[in-house]
Amino acid sequence: MLIIILIIFVAFILQAGLGFLQLRNFTHHYQALRRQGRVLIGRNPKRLQAGTLLLIALDQDGVIHACQLMKGVTIFARFQTVTRFNGQSFLEVATDYKQLARESRLLRQCLLNAYQTLIKYHSGQLNEHDFSGQTNFFDLPLITYIRNQLQHFGHYLKKVGS
Repeated sequence: MLIIILIIFVAFILQAGLGFLQLRNFTHHYQALRRQGRVLIGRNPKRLQAGTLLLIALDQDGVIHACQLMKGVTIFARFQTVTRFNGQSFLEVATDYKQLARESRLLRQCLLNAYQTLIKYHSGQLNEHDFSGQTNFFDLPLITYIRNQLQHFGHYLKKVGS
């Protein structure tokens, strides 16, 4: 039993260390793109599929200067340069159905997520939750489902008790 606990502890420490390295890799790429202008972040976090993160450097006119894509299931995923969008207007890339259809599903979802964030920014609808990147445990689908079921059960009990 002690060996199992020790293995779990070592795995936890290893994951934390490798997660820190991945975060440092993200920070390095983000700062490099930030020097070129505004940076949009498009994300598609998946639990059991490859998560994808797209960093897009834009100038004042919304023209893409550089893109970095990180796609993978594990913490060993690294950023790769995407050059096919360079020199194009981000708004045109994100709204051109034909061009989006040629991209992978994960990249397409990242582009659309970044576009949605940009629209929220320009319309003043961004809130702190949009920036945090953190997930509230009580907003997870399973917890929301259980909470709704308990509320329905409570309403049922009130009707029966009346």
